[in-house]
Amino acid sequence: MAEMIKKKRWLYLPIIIIGFVLGLIYLTKAADYLTLPFLSTLLLILTFLEIYPSKNYFSKGNLIKMISALAVVALALWYQIAVFIIG
Repeated sequence: MAEMIKKKRWLYLPIIIIGFVLGLIYLTKAADYLTLPFLSTLLLILTFLEIYPSKNYFSKGNLIKMISALAVVALALWYQIAVFIIG
């Protein structure tokens, strides 16, 4: 991932930063209940992009990254259900 971003840094970084900032501004102003799913999806995409180039999905480091991302998404889902659906 790092090598890919270094090669096309001029293209990826501005798009990522602008998309992230605009997405957060829109979601916090217009649709607060969509902020956590947006950030969770972003986390899963970035985790996949970090793991994908190595092609070694089941190494200890990559498993820790995947489990950590899934744990954060599970906590966000629990919060989403508890606050916006039940509460």
